[in-house]
Amino acid sequence: MTHDDSAATAAATYFEAWLAGDFARLRTVLADDATFSGPMGQAHGADECLRGLQGLATIMTGIEIRKVFTAGSDVLTWSEMATKVADLVPVANWMHIEDGKITRIRAAFDPRGILAGS
Repeated sequence: MTHDDSAATAAATYFEAWLAGDFARLRTVLADDATFSGPMGQAHGADECLRGLQGLATIMTGIEIRKVFTAGSDVLTWSEMATKVADLVPVANWMHIEDGKITRIRAAFDPRGILAGS
């Protein structure tokens, strides 16, 4: 399987922009029809995905990227998310990227600490 530099770049931009609170920049790497699915909900379309990320950003204090795996147009990121309301939350984030745009995001984490603290 070949490495897709645009996939790695889009994923890096996603996390950098999210951490910086630069949602206009984050929007540039989301495909209009992007979807999100995770333990706290689903979103359909880039604007709905963006609203969900903005909501989570209100309690997030940081993300420590531990490992990034790239396989073709897919990027899997293992990270630890710090929040105002819970202990560190380990997160697996799987993105599919086409033509430099994120089309699908799947996140897996245990939301119990976040839900209890919010």
